[in-house]
Amino acid sequence: MIKLFGTAMLFAVISAAALGLLVFVLGFWVSIERTRSKVITGAPDPASSLAKTVRAHGNATEYAPTLMVLLLIVGVALERDMSRDPAAAGPVVWLMLAVTASRFIHAAGFLLCETLEKPHVLKAIGAIVTYVGGAALSIVAIASVLQPA
Repeated sequence: MIKLFGTAMLFAVISAAALGLLVFVLGFWVSIERTRSKVITGAPDPASSLAKTVRAHGNATEYAPTLMVLLLIVGVALERDMSRDPAAAGPVVWLMLAVTASRFIHAAGFLLCETLEKPHVLKAIGAIVTYVGGAALSIVAIASVLQPA
C-alpha cells in the first residue's frame, strides 16, 4: 500500500470522513423515518423517532463541515511541523479523535432521548466536547500559521 499521509494527517482524514459518514447515515435515516411515518416535511411530535432523527441529522450538519475543515487544516499543519517535534502531535491527534467522537455521542443523545423537550446527558457531553474541542482546534489552526518557520 502506498503511504499517502503521515500519522497526523491520517487521523485528520479519517476523522473528517467519519463526520461525513455520520451526516450521510443520519440523512438516510431521516428518509427512512419519513417514509415509515408518512410525514414528508417537519416533525410534529418531539418524542417521535422522526423528530429525534431530524434533529440529530440537523445538528450534525451544523457542526460537521466546520470541524472537517479544521481537522484538515490542523492535520496539514501537524504534518508540516512533524520534523520539529513529533511528540507535539499526540495531544492534538487525541483532540481530533475526541471532537469526532463527541459528534457521534451527541447524535446518540438525540436518538436515545425520551423527547427533544428534555435534556439528555449524551447531548450535553457531546455539545461541551464539541464547543471546547472545536475552539481548541481553531486555536491550533491559528497558531500553526502564526508560528515562525
